[in-house]
Amino acid sequence: MTYKKLFLTVIVLFLFSISTNLFAQFSAAIGPGFASYSGDVSGEKFNDIRPALNMELWYQFNRNLYLKTGASIYQISATDVFEDRNRDFKATNFELYTSLMLGGAPEWKLMPFGYAGVGLSTNDPQYAMNTDQGKVFLDAKELNTESRDIPGAELIVPMGIGLRYRLNDRFAIVADGGLRFTTSDLLDGVSTRRIEVASLSQEAVNYFETIRPNGINGAEIIGNGNPDKNDVYGIFSIKLLFNLNGSGRKSNSMPCPPFYSY
Repeated sequence: MTYKKLFLTVIVLFLFSISTNLFAQFSAAIGPGFASYSGDVSGEKFNDIRPALNMELWYQFNRNLYLKTGASIYQISATDVFEDRNRDFKATNFELYTSLMLGGAPEWKLMPFGYAGVGLSTNDPQYAMNTDQGKVFLDAKELNTESRDIPGAELIVPMGIGLRYRLNDRFAIVADGGLRFTTSDLLDGVSTRRIEVASLSQEAVNYFETIRPNGINGAEIIGNGNPDKNDVYGIFSIKLLFNLNGSGRKSNSMPCPPFYSY
């Protein structure tokens, strides 16, 4: 099963859990957003904005402490900041994470919160290349231009802040923005400082001959990236938060959902 099919399966199960209304201490959120990244290809700035979809399950331990577990499907891309290198790329990835979240007073209509946690993201960079038929994208893992294999998954450390606006006892709107710090420099498929042309496959050589303004031009070594700094990406989302207590009343045996009035 591919990660895209897995993501669709998780969404179905997620929506089914909402419809059952069995978990009084839980809240669930889902909504659209956008993603961006910073790395070798983009430089220091977060320039390219791409779509994302995020969903979360919140569990309230006590008045101010929550555990929130989430999943996102997101896209990142960048036009290379160095025209001579021209390593444009795009990627569609899927992440899973869990975080501890500290929030304001639950009865506040507008409640701020902050969180930090740990998770995993898939990693599927695609290199862009212009051809007579238009722009095509090549699987970075198969092209193998780097000095090491490009991992299919990355450890991430999500950190962020947000606001929850309570509409009523059942629904709330959540605005959430956070960064995901990764454990590698290969979200864009560009990392190693130099590439030895002799080590490349013919397909990879054709790729570099095509993307570089002057081709390889007989060079034995090609300048590439900076492996000393890991990539980072961020996601901002606007979600509808649901109280999963179907009765709409407080439970004496379970913690109150995060937007009940006290």
